[in-house]
Amino acid sequence: MTPPIFDSHAHLDDPDWPVATTLAQLTALPHWRGTLTAGYGPERFETSRLACQREPRVRRSLGLHPWWLAERDSLAREQGWQLLRAELNEHGAAAVGEIGVDKNRQHQQGGDDQQAWLERGLQLAKELELPVVLHIVGWHGRALAALRKVGGPWRGAVHRYSGSPALVREYIDLGLHIGLALEPRENADKRAAVARVIPGERLLVESDWPFGELDYLQALEATWVLAQRIAAWRGEDATDLAARHNHETQQLFWN
Repeated sequence: MTPPIFDSHAHLDDPDWPVATTLAQLTALPHWRGTLTAGYGPERFETSRLACQREPRVRRSLGLHPWWLAERDSLAREQGWQLLRAELNEHGAAAVGEIGVDKNRQHQQGGDDQQAWLERGLQLAKELELPVVLHIVGWHGRALAALRKVGGPWRGAVHRYSGSPALVREYIDLGLHIGLALEPRENADKRAAVARVIPGERLLVESDWPFGELDYLQALEATWVLAQRIAAWRGEDATDLAARHNHETQQLFWN
C-alpha cells in the first residue's frame, strides 16, 4: 500500500483468524492508519475488546448482525440484546453495528421482525449518540423506512453498499456515508455507476475482511487497489480519494 489508509470495515475478531497474529503483523506495517472492526454477536465481544486494548489504532463497533439474529430463536435474540447493552455500557464502542436487514435471510427471520430489530439498534445508537454501521441487502425500502421512523439525521455508514445508483441520494440525505468493499463477483458497470454518484466526502473504502483466502495484510493491499479503481471510475487521483476517505473515517469512528 503506497499511501497510509484506514480500513473502515473489517472483522478482526473473526474466530478463524487468530487476532494476536493479525495485530502483530499490523504493528510492523508503516502504511496502516487503523481499522474499524465491526460487530457480529456477543461471542466476539471479548475478542474485539482485547484487540482495541492491545492496539489503539483498532476501534470497534458493536451490534447484533442480521445473520446472527436470523440464526437464533427469540429467546436467544433477547439475551443477545441484553449482552450488547451491557457491553456498550461497561466498555463502550465507536459505533453501533452491524445492524440492518438482509432479504437473503427472510426464510430464517421475516422482514417485519428484521426491521423491528433494526429499529431497536437505531434507537440504541441515538440513545448513546453513536454512529451506525448498517448491513443492508435487498431490503433498502425497509431500511430507509426504519431510518426515517426512528429519525435522523444519522452519522455512520451503509457498509458494502449493494443498492442502485438512484438510492445513494436517499442515504446521503439522511446523513450517511456509503462504503464500497472488496467483492468476489463484481458487476463492474454497476459498481462504477454507484461510485460516480457518491459525493466525494461521503465515500468510504473497506475490506470487509475476512475476504476469500487473503490474510489481512493482503486484504489491505487489495483495498488500496480497489481505491485506485474507484478513483479511475470517478476521474480523480487515487491519493486524493484515499486522503479524503481517511479524513471521513477518522471523523466518524476515531473522534
